[in-house]
Amino acid sequence: MVDAKLWNLRGFGNANNNNEVMMKNDEVINHSGSLVGEELPSPSANMGELFLSEQQGERRLPKKKKDKGDDEVEGASKKKGDKKKKGQKEQKIGDAILEGAPGDAAAKAGCDELEDDVVDQFRRILKKGENGVKKSKANKEDVSSGLCDSCTTSEERTEADIVASHIDIMVEVPDDPTCDPDDKESCIETGAGDDDTLTPPEEGEGASPSEEGEVGAEFEATSRQLMDGRRLTGNTNQIGQFAPLSCNPVEFDCTGAAGLSTVVGGGPVVVPCGTCLVYDLGDEATIGGLHIIGKLLVPTNYKSTLSTPYVFVQGELEMSDNQPISEDNTSMKIVLTGNTDVMFTPHEPVAGAAPLNVGEKPFLVAGGKLNIRGWDDVEGSGTTWTPILAMAEADRLHPDPIVGETAARTALPHLSNPTITCPNKVVHDFEGGVDFSVWKGGDGNVLSYDEASGTLTATNLRRDWQGFRLDFTKFTKDCPLTQDATYLVTIRLKIEDPTLEDGAVSICETNNHPDHCPKLGRSIIKAEGKGWLYDDKVRLLPSSIGRNNEWFTFATEWTWDENDLTDTVAQVFYLENFKPGQILHMDEFQFELPSSKSYAPVEDPCLELVVNGDAENADGRGWHHYPMWSGRTDRFIPTILEETVDGAVNKYWHIENRVWVGDSLRFHVNPQCFMLGSTYTVSLRARFTGKTHPVTYWFEIKGNTATKGYRYQKPLNCPSQSAADGWVTCSGDFVVDEYYEFTSSPEIILVTQDENDSTGYVDWDFDDVSIKFKSGPAAGLEVGGSDAARWAVNSDVHITSSTLHGQDAQDGRVKAVSQKANGNVVLELENPITPVFSEKETPGYGVEIAVTSRNIKIIGEDDGTYNGGYLQVFHTPGVAQVIEGVEFVNMGQTSRKNRFAIQLLYNGNVEGTSISSNSIRQSNMRCISVDGTANATIASNVGAGITGHCFYFDRVSADNMVIDNLASNINNRINWNNRINGWDDYDADGFSIWSPFNHFIGNVAAGGHKRGFRYYLDYWTLGEDLIKVDGIVRRSPMGTFKDNKAHSNFRQGFLLADFEQFFQFRDPENVPVFENLSAYRNREQGIYSYNCVYCKFIRGFLSDNQKGIEIRRSDGITLQDFVIQGQTELFKNYVTDNNSHKLCGHSGWTYEGIHMMGTLWRLGHQDPGFGIRVKNVVLSGFDKEKEYYDNCPSTEPIGLSADTHYGAHFDYKTSFENVTVDDGRGIILDGCRASSYGYPDIVINDIDGSLDPDMSASSGALVSDQTYMTGLFGDTCKSTAGCMSYCAGVCLGMFTLFTERYGTENYKLRVTNTASTLSVEIPGNVRTYNERFNTYAYDGQRSFAASLPAGEYTAEFVDEFGNSVWPTYAEEQWAQAADCDGGVSIGDVTLIKPAMDAATAATECADMIRNGDSATRSDVTPWLHTKWYGEIVNELKPGEGIDGGNAIAMDRVHHWTGIAQNLNSMCTDAREGEFYEFNAWIKMTDANGNPSTNIDPNREWWRNQSPILTIVDRQYRDASTKQYLYDAEHRDLANLVRPYNNDEWGHIHGIFKMPTSSRLWIELERAPDNVKFLLDGASLTPLTCNRDSLVRNGNLETGDSLHWGIWGGGDVVLDVVPGAGPNGGSALKSSSRGHHSWTQAQVLNTECVNAGDRIAFSAKIKTSASCLIYSWDYNQRCNDLYFHTDKANVREYHRAGYITADTPDEGGWHHVHGIHIHTEKGEKPDLAKLYFADANAAWDVYTADVKAYVLEQNCQALVENPDMEEKDLYWTYTDRDRSKVKVITPGAGGSGHALRLYDRDHSWRGLRQVLDPRCFVPGEEFTIYAKFRITDASLAGVACEGTQCPSVVLYGKKCPSGDVREKYWNALDMPWDPEGWNNYEATFAVSDEIAACGSVELYIHEVNAIWNIEIDDVQINAIV
Repeated sequence: MVDAKLWNLRGFGNANNNNEVMMKNDEVINHSGSLVGEELPSPSANMGELFLSEQQGERRLPKKKKDKGDDEVEGASKKKGDKKKKGQKEQKIGDAILEGAPGDAAAKAGCDELEDDVVDQFRRILKKGENGVKKSKANKEDVSSGLCDSCTTSEERTEADIVASHIDIMVEVPDDPTCDPDDKESCIETGAGDDDTLTPPEEGEGASPSEEGEVGAEFEATSRQLMDGRRLTGNTNQIGQFAPLSCNPVEFDCTGAAGLSTVVGGGPVVVPCGTCLVYDLGDEATIGGLHIIGKLLVPTNYKSTLSTPYVFVQGELEMSDNQPISEDNTSMKIVLTGNTDVMFTPHEPVAGAAPLNVGEKPFLVAGGKLNIRGWDDVEGSGTTWTPILAMAEADRLHPDPIVGETAARTALPHLSNPTITCPNKVVHDFEGGVDFSVWKGGDGNVLSYDEASGTLTATNLRRDWQGFRLDFTKFTKDCPLTQDATYLVTIRLKIEDPTLEDGAVSICETNNHPDHCPKLGRSIIKAEGKGWLYDDKVRLLPSSIGRNNEWFTFATEWTWDENDLTDTVAQVFYLENFKPGQILHMDEFQFELPSSKSYAPVEDPCLELVVNGDAENADGRGWHHYPMWSGRTDRFIPTILEETVDGAVNKYWHIENRVWVGDSLRFHVNPQCFMLGSTYTVSLRARFTGKTHPVTYWFEIKGNTATKGYRYQKPLNCPSQSAADGWVTCSGDFVVDEYYEFTSSPEIILVTQDENDSTGYVDWDFDDVSIKFKSGPAAGLEVGGSDAARWAVNSDVHITSSTLHGQDAQDGRVKAVSQKANGNVVLELENPITPVFSEKETPGYGVEIAVTSRNIKIIGEDDGTYNGGYLQVFHTPGVAQVIEGVEFVNMGQTSRKNRFAIQLLYNGNVEGTSISSNSIRQSNMRCISVDGTANATIASNVGAGITGHCFYFDRVSADNMVIDNLASNINNRINWNNRINGWDDYDADGFSIWSPFNHFIGNVAAGGHKRGFRYYLDYWTLGEDLIKVDGIVRRSPMGTFKDNKAHSNFRQGFLLADFEQFFQFRDPENVPVFENLSAYRNREQGIYSYNCVYCKFIRGFLSDNQKGIEIRRSDGITLQDFVIQGQTELFKNYVTDNNSHKLCGHSGWTYEGIHMMGTLWRLGHQDPGFGIRVKNVVLSGFDKEKEYYDNCPSTEPIGLSADTHYGAHFDYKTSFENVTVDDGRGIILDGCRASSYGYPDIVINDIDGSLDPDMSASSGALVSDQTYMTGLFGDTCKSTAGCMSYCAGVCLGMFTLFTERYGTENYKLRVTNTASTLSVEIPGNVRTYNERFNTYAYDGQRSFAASLPAGEYTAEFVDEFGNSVWPTYAEEQWAQAADCDGGVSIGDVTLIKPAMDAATAATECADMIRNGDSATRSDVTPWLHTKWYGEIVNELKPGEGIDGGNAIAMDRVHHWTGIAQNLNSMCTDAREGEFYEFNAWIKMTDANGNPSTNIDPNREWWRNQSPILTIVDRQYRDASTKQYLYDAEHRDLANLVRPYNNDEWGHIHGIFKMPTSSRLWIELERAPDNVKFLLDGASLTPLTCNRDSLVRNGNLETGDSLHWGIWGGGDVVLDVVPGAGPNGGSALKSSSRGHHSWTQAQVLNTECVNAGDRIAFSAKIKTSASCLIYSWDYNQRCNDLYFHTDKANVREYHRAGYITADTPDEGGWHHVHGIHIHTEKGEKPDLAKLYFADANAAWDVYTADVKAYVLEQNCQALVENPDMEEKDLYWTYTDRDRSKVKVITPGAGGSGHALRLYDRDHSWRGLRQVLDPRCFVPGEEFTIYAKFRITDASLAGVACEGTQCPSVVLYGKKCPSGDVREKYWNALDMPWDPEGWNNYEATFAVSDEIAACGSVELYIHEVNAIWNIEIDDVQINAIV
């Protein structure tokens, strides 16, 4: 067990030994939170729905965000249920509009409930006694209820997202070919996560760790078939929980227990329930199976090998061992055998488990208990693995024989046999004269001797066969030549050509032809009858011949075979083929056998493998090239030259006349010296002449090997050098491995790069060429004595890799253990191993050694397959298992589900469980897999040689302590095709972690096939069998993760992906923390952070990785207290092409310490808001460039991502503090390279001045070295290396202005410091991918970013001529305040705009649509689009316009995409609040170009059946900071005019009040999917308010529904019905209304209407069924006319018109009319709308002759329509359902009309009219006139007296002190005429009370209810 002090980290709870069955087969429980309701849009009164959508989630190539209606289809309400449908109908108008927040704000509140305590949900899943692991079916509703996309700032992933990202995190889900992993919604039913790279693994070396990424592939369409029967390799979630058997005691007493042999028979062996048996079988035992139902006790250290096809434990198995670890001390060994399936039947019933097919070779624990203690964790027991402290080296080899083995040639006799007395050389140096008996010149040739110079001279050359001849016969007779021996001939010669100047190039070198070069020949003359004379000739090469009249040395090699020496009577050397007239001088001729100079020293032949590599000690008097040689003797021979440098003479090797990259010095190396594991240092000096281009080269050793074929080994790659560099030294170490086991003498060769026939080949000089022994292999390893306390002789050990790949790990066996005085021990191995990095060479990051032997073993029989045994603890909660100190060999079954070496499979809480100190090696499937299990300790285990992941933790594992485990050499036996569906073991990581709830401390991953630690948090939580359960894992708080190490992994050391804990708590302190991570010698990144939000990396060490740490799609990063090293020289020298992959494995990979983003990924207002903070970090070793990284394009301490420049400039807010960058070049970051990536304006605030190259600043900033970045700072900035500049003493804040891309190409932002008057002009930046991106409305903008210190500034846009200009719009956005003190802040900068006066605005803003008319259209600029996919965008279609002009086509797939255009913000500012009219003509076609037949303009906009106009309005979350913007979408502002014919152009029309903001754009969208647009005739023009005609097209003058739309929701059908209107005209019909309020409507421009104005409304109206005028019953009533206003979200609804009289016109047309006093709240509203409402929803409503106009103020005559000549116009009843009105004819005077009030139920029922309250001025006098008549029910006249007669009442309403009622009686003293009209007259002065009222109405009532009141000629006239 682990130390108890660690238990406080685990949060152990009390064990709950509940034995109940925890899951019934049919029990399905869903714990998902409630679905956050997404109500459909309300029957809004708005002219367009306003929806706010967050466009600042994840920063990417943004896809337009879908709104809440996007996924609704016809009939969707039925799916959601009647309740929701009802809710849609009854939703209040405008409820979908949220004030001050985006549309997802309401949903976020619901998400709080969903995600409130994810941790508790996991604890609940794993807790004992709660019916086990609860599961939910993955049906749509349940899954949807767990989905809460609005809780994340991330948008849906996009196509470009996938391409940008290379990370190949495998999401564990059931394979589903229909699931797009980038679209959560499409993956709902399968539970797939949102990772973007569900890919099969790459073949070969893998993908790039940087921008050149892998592209995600879809899942395969086929699924792996499940095994037959209830196999545990299939699904297990429906199998119940196992518990300790009721027939067993709580504790067994095994005293006196019988032996197991008592129950052994011929078949399976069963330990009965309630019984304890003691194992007593012999050394070797084979049984038919072992089923432990009771208890089996194996005595301590008992030795036996038990072979069995299975082990079942339902009771208890106990065994232990306390001996030293050694193969000699093996005690209990269990061998699992067979390859047939085994059935398991529980002893007591368990749901779903009778019986179970458990496959082959199972070791199954089901309800039972293991107590195996092979390594007790007690003091003095040591550790299972430990770092290697140092190596004990083996001595170098001394080959036997040790002489003459420099090359594969027989030793020369005269060197090995001293009895030979003949001289080994013949020298003619002519110092004492010439022996003319042997020297001749040929006929006619004159030889002479110059005694003074001691030279032999030949003159009078007339023929080419004349020259020098040496008769060699006598010498060969006296001293016979040795057959097949190599003899060296060295001649020192001078050729004098009188026709040439001294020093001139010879004719041989000039012509480079054999006929023009001298030749050295050998003639062999045979005895008579024994053959003919024959010659051998060697040409002097142009590359070795000297200049005219200059001495040079000519060296050759000669051998004599048996034929050459047999019957030979004479031999002659001759030198001939000279130009006639030349004079020859010979100073020396030397013939010799190679001396000891040409061989390795006898006493130590393997110390230096290159002989005479410095050219200082050659044979041939120091000038012969032997043993160097040429592979192209027809072109060159290695030549020794000398030079004098600083007074010293130096010899060197020279090669010229090269024609191939391999033309170089060559030498045969002694292969016997290459001892496996030994280290040699390769070095040389080189220079070249002849070309100016740089050249690189490598040192190559090649030859045949014993097992690897012909090998070309490259132990040394040398960096590029130029001719001007002169001598350049290159050196490095290499380790001898099996690739250097040459069977014949290998050769060295120097191979150049950067040369070819077109570039030409340089001339090389080489010197000091050396291959020198450095160290021998590791014969012993020093480790800590206490660590290896139990390690003994004959124990197996595993040594982790020192390279970039785990395959270079090594195994050995301990031969001896010796103690050192310092307490350490040295483990001597049976066979030396390749040297490794120990703590001595690499303190803190040496490799590890693990003892892999254990005395207790569980082994899967090797039957030739990859199906070994497996140990599984299955569904056994509450039972503490102890598995300690066991060696597992050949366990696991490749690609079989739940067939892992060791597995804890959904056991819930197993507190007290310890899986510790075990060795798992050669596993066919994983090491330890923890699934659905909590509170176990996984400690000090060693996994080596593993298939699949080594340590695996599924999504619902929790509270497990994972401490001090080692994973090494994980292989890639599993691939994409043989994987387990839904699992990704083909990645083969050391630690595969899917749950955040466990604790990982002190573990080491050394050699993952993909990664060391892959810690990935999926979006969904998948439980057993990948069934979805509650919670969003990635937002849950993570456990402890510290002190872990990763090295030698093929990809990343640590992959840390999708940590979004910050979104759960929004607390900068409650975030993921990764402590003290060490990552070194990993082929790609040491740490790869992907979507890690607000993560903190505290303390760590990174070295020898391709990239130290890569930050990708991660904001809010803290990197603190780290040491980051590049490739160390030690590692560079260690790595070869064979023992691992080198760094810079791809030529495009940059080598960097910190690889970070340049732009923020998330831009939401609750997101981190900064990029990275780096503190207390040291970076070094990135300045070696080509010396170390010849294949890398660049090496930088800090680098930026090439493909994450989403903002088109640098906005990844970065600060450094106490950061040391040790770079000899002075480079911190390569600004030039970064600029090419799209970051021209880098800013890193340096808090403490640590980046200052002069080390004098106390603070400052590192910025791109651009004038516009530094020009405002005076002389505080100084240029540094890498196109950067350091500005001392400044702190820089940043703001950005985003503008339209087009037309701004030459614009700059001029920023001026108002104090200093200094100014800079900042260029705009854009990202350029393709036309689709460039014209994408949600991106593709041009950005102008300024980084400034605090101060006062102005900013204005200027063109290339310096003129002030405006870029259509300028969206201002501020970064968070800088981490330092003093950066610019909002309010410090004044943006200057060009002036726009009213006249200019009238011209410039007359039509806000640009390029809208096809007649003048030549391109599609500046039209944009909102499609985030595909490449085809807006296209010009010549001749296809509405009038034959050029139209614009847009190819569409999704309904939410459309064609768009920015509006000029200067115009929107100038015209804010004014009404504009939008017109456009559109043709719509399907994918085949045919007219679309699925367009329905009568469907609501969110049904996506017809195009609408949307305005996108960019708004600030907080205008005081301007840090965050979001998109407010004003929808349905214009739509298709009816009637619509799909074969013709459709007219899109609408009017709206112009909003304004920093950026507005319009968009035509919402046509069905796959409908293509053809656009023409677009305009957006001012719409003037006309007080005399507020309604437009009221009588359908245009013949269509222009200006008309719909009030409310539903799919109301709007038709123009010709001939159906009054007098045969057209009528506007609304049908399919769905609600009594849903009818035709019109948006009104009321800007010219003032508060207090009276608006008169009138219309003719009828319904398809007879309506009741005077009813309130919605089933029977007639329509009223309504007037609605919305001003700053203050909404008013006025019933402004009524049908007063029950006297319809011909055709049943009623008159609806009324007067409305315009209110202050409704004055100049955002929206004003007229509509008709209240008739039965099933009826069709017809309207015609609709009017609205202002009644101009007339205080002389207050009553409108006083004589009733316009019938009941302006008049209405006092109560709707309590009286009636009729128009009668004639009126008073016998003509015209009058009104009759009848059917009154009270005297108060009468007639009324709204008067103009503005005319009621205190003291003003008016006279009331009227004519009345009273009739009874039979219409007979009735007489009245006094108060029974009609009176006039003025009702004041909205009065300060309440309503005011002033009644006026008839002042005329006249008798009442029952049969005639009676005059009425009264005079009054306006009282103060009524003058104060906001409304005054004229009432005529208070007549006996049984009488009718007839009224005419009512007037209220001013008394003048």
